[in-house]
Amino acid sequence: MLTVVPLNGALGARIEGLDRARANEPEIAGRINQALARYLLVVLPGEPMAPAETRRLAEVFGTPQRQLLRYKRSGEVPDVSVMVSTLMADGSTDKTAIRAEDWHTDDSYFATPAKATLLHAIEIPSHGGATWFCNMHSVYESLPEAMRKRIDGMRAIHGYDTKRARNRPSVRTPEEIAETPDVEHPLVRTHPETGRKALYLNPNRLDRIVGLERAESDALLDELADAARQPQHHHGHTWTKGDVVVWDNRATMHRVVIDYPVGENRIMQRVLIEGNRPF
Repeated sequence: MLTVVPLNGALGARIEGLDRARANEPEIAGRINQALARYLLVVLPGEPMAPAETRRLAEVFGTPQRQLLRYKRSGEVPDVSVMVSTLMADGSTDKTAIRAEDWHTDDSYFATPAKATLLHAIEIPSHGGATWFCNMHSVYESLPEAMRKRIDGMRAIHGYDTKRARNRPSVRTPEEIAETPDVEHPLVRTHPETGRKALYLNPNRLDRIVGLERAESDALLDELADAARQPQHHHGHTWTKGDVVVWDNRATMHRVVIDYPVGENRIMQRVLIEGNRPF
């Protein structure tokens, strides 16, 4: 019997009693998607899967899309990316993993960002490496009314890289650069399924607010980012090998805590789900 168990936090639910092999059946898939829309984050426990199995499970949530960086794509199943964030003895790791320490939402540098992200734990360290999530509906609704009125209708420029980000991203190939011109999105977006408004931030990708001088734009974005850092909006997931976690990029941010032991593998499979243009 499939059971949806809300988590103790600002968002999230655990799906218990799920046979992943049956997850694509219409009634079961419908319940899982209802939970995602309501709780913004669902945890599906189980055993590690091969890339083809991961892709099939991702189809529960929509149409998988290939991520930008070719070097991360699984050769076997290109829609499934292999995310290696193992810490090396020299202190290095993949640039994507380093940037993941900061709050962000996936794919905002595309005109049509991913609706959701599925992350599947293949190998995890003995401890540490939790992923934290932020409910951006909750953040928006907690803002003073004057601030909500000020930012409703504002537009912002997102890009693959911005000086506002603390760390630089992975280098793109010429083909990847051509696919990622800067894009403009609303600062407050409306969820297409629930109608709720959410603050649409991405400190790793959001460069400036349209129509404001740089200093005023930076000050406002910093103020909004501070609001999102308040712990009442957060939930932390401690990984178990085999976990599948799916989150709604339209109303969340997330970050990884890089506090796990050097040399212990942290390997995930990731699938992005096609979304809609923010409005």
